[in-house]
Amino acid sequence: MRFGSGSYDVRRSEGLNPSLLVASRHEITCTVTFLDSTERQFHIDRHACGAVLLEKVFDHLELIEKDFFGLQFLYVLGSKETQKRWLDPMKSIRKQMICPPFHLLFRVKFYVSDPSKLCEEYTRYHFFLQLRHDMLEGRLPCAEGSLALLASYAVQSELGDYSPSDHPEGYLNQYRFAPSQSIDFPKKVAELHAMHKGQSPAEAEYNFLDHAKRLDMYGVELYPARDGKNLPIGIGVNSYGMVIFHEGSKINEFAWSTIIKISFKRKNFYVQIKFAEQNTPDTVLSFQVNSSPTCKQLWKTCIEHHTFFRLIAPPIAPPRGILSIGSKYRYCGHIFVSSLFICLLFVFWNRADTFSIGSII
Repeated sequence: MRFGSGSYDVRRSEGLNPSLLVASRHEITCTVTFLDSTERQFHIDRHACGAVLLEKVFDHLELIEKDFFGLQFLYVLGSKETQKRWLDPMKSIRKQMICPPFHLLFRVKFYVSDPSKLCEEYTRYHFFLQLRHDMLEGRLPCAEGSLALLASYAVQSELGDYSPSDHPEGYLNQYRFAPSQSIDFPKKVAELHAMHKGQSPAEAEYNFLDHAKRLDMYGVELYPARDGKNLPIGIGVNSYGMVIFHEGSKINEFAWSTIIKISFKRKNFYVQIKFAEQNTPDTVLSFQVNSSPTCKQLWKTCIEHHTFFRLIAPPIAPPRGILSIGSKYRYCGHIFVSSLFICLLFVFWNRADTFSIGSII
């Protein structure tokens, strides 16, 4: 019997290049989870800013109306507190996320008030996926009737027309549409699903969005706080302005046109309001947010939404003096008007055979 030596190259047999299995010291690996629950890894320079990763993500998805979207990550504030933050395109990724793993979520950042203003069916599809996440995570609460209608449109988009042979009794029992739903809820959804016969997936998704946009919590991220009477409330920001919720019900709202100034100091958040009456002095509302970082995050969210939806051009940051104190945050991305214009130009030049002026009006 002959004894000797032997070797077996596992990597080569699997068709893998060993040099690609070890990340370069000059690169970081970012894992992005998309709205359809798929994941993809992106390798970028370790000193790259957020814009580099955002562009790679948008190129991967082939998104045109990309300014409505962003990347979210979980930031650890302390041993017991975390905060969802948006990746800043102008800042270093490593400085924002501190240390690996660099795991981010692709999400809708700016919810347009009317989905029909979106040019691309593909964009509306991502809004549809985002709102399904919002429903499932309890961030889009509504009456059971509205929830059942939204769920039925989602089922029509995914399963197509109802058919007794293809969809026997209880075919929706395994589906989850909200954090908590009654035993009879799937049956109600099935009854509505049968009424949507003939709707294509795109039509069902459009109808879903058309109903969802009417809900009070559509596109609202709530920040827990207390008002001047120490009443527990939630402060939300959207395309319209600021909304105030108490125990799940909207109790007040302030349009951007009535807001003069927003500011914060530690946990205190201030909103200066100008009412319609000419002789009425401005009113300053004071709220106490749960923590100082959350208060600053609310302030930044207000700036981003006001800039995106209300301005025709991003404001020019004033020069910062030597003794300047306080936060001077400015939103530096595209705004809604320019995003819409860019999309319409793309439609005009790349789809001239199907383009019509009526599609803009």
